[in-house]
Amino acid sequence: HYFIQSNLSMRWILVLVTCVSWVVATIEPPSKSDKKNRKADQRVEFKSVIDRGLVKSEPHWSEITKHHDRYSVNLVDKKSFKQDLFGFVTPWNNHGYDVAKTFGAKFNYISPVWLQLVPTSKGTFKIGGGHDIDAGWIRDVKNNSTGVRIVPRLILERWSLSLLKQVVSSESELLHVVQTVVDFCSDEGFHGVVLEMWRQFGGREKPLLHKLIQSVSEGMTERGMSTLLVIPPGVKPMPEIFDKFDFQILQPYIEKFIMMTYDHHQATGKAGPVGPMDWGLRNILLLMEHEDNDKYRHKLLYGVNFYGVDFRGDGHVEPIVGSRYVDIVKSFKPDLFTWHLKASEHSIEYRDTNGVHKVFYPSLRFLEKRIEAAEKFKIGIAIWEIGQGLDYFYDLL
Repeated sequence: HYFIQSNLSMRWILVLVTCVSWVVATIEPPSKSDKKNRKADQRVEFKSVIDRGLVKSEPHWSEITKHHDRYSVNLVDKKSFKQDLFGFVTPWNNHGYDVAKTFGAKFNYISPVWLQLVPTSKGTFKIGGGHDIDAGWIRDVKNNSTGVRIVPRLILERWSLSLLKQVVSSESELLHVVQTVVDFCSDEGFHGVVLEMWRQFGGREKPLLHKLIQSVSEGMTERGMSTLLVIPPGVKPMPEIFDKFDFQILQPYIEKFIMMTYDHHQATGKAGPVGPMDWGLRNILLLMEHEDNDKYRHKLLYGVNFYGVDFRGDGHVEPIVGSRYVDIVKSFKPDLFTWHLKASEHSIEYRDTNGVHKVFYPSLRFLEKRIEAAEKFKIGIAIWEIGQGLDYFYDLL
């Protein structure tokens, strides 16, 4: 009997302890870590933006504020876009680094905006920007997505037209420039380089640019690396400084041409779409007019902006990224999202102490239309830049 009573007593003690634990757990507020974990669990999403019915011409403001950071975990490592996908990453926007690690499997190329080719006082050249190189991040991106290629952007810093002439006309100087670029990229383990130099010379001295680009490309190819080239748009209101003949001359040397089909508003000087799609596609078709160019259209990457612009009534213009756009939408709750059919862009309006604002910023519908067009024309997409967008955009890519 004593043994039975003892067991019964122990059982009651265990029940009492369990009840007390439940009461304490109910009364005590959750710890910060508990709150953080619970919040993280609430953000996990399995359905795509398509299945959630979010891709539309007339979105509601609450859909953006609620879903913008909720991407489908089922699609993180799945590439939906059927052509090549390229993304710029900038050191002044750290979110892009996280995007590259999370969604790297969707990309064929990731291009950190790191490098400059700079003349020195000794008459030689060096690569600047090495301090921005993050070897740990590169390793993480490669580990998460084995197919992605790291191709940093390289610009010509402190180069004048006279310096360009001097370098290209001197075989030894040209060889030194090529060797400087090739050795640096090889030592860092890059897959290639993205050259951005065309626009700064305004279409002047094209034969010199052709020779410089060809020489760098030949040096990179010898070491098993590729060369990509950023090119400006040529349809009005932009001047045509890169044309179908430049494309024909350079295509044997260039793996991908990245066309900057955005910043349309800067050329017009008016409030309006940032990268209107009708204008962007006319730029693509302009290069394809040459009979030999059409078979190389797979080398073209259609530039898509992931940033927007806030136009104020007094003429002030402010570029904005995704976090700022979400803040605006959350604060002002716009009733109307205007869909501009030809441009395939959304705009909203709001009023504050500075007056009326008109904001153009990418939307899911904006991105869907550009994906459809790129797949139809069998060209790739290049994003400027991946940290400026909203995370749920990547469900579509």
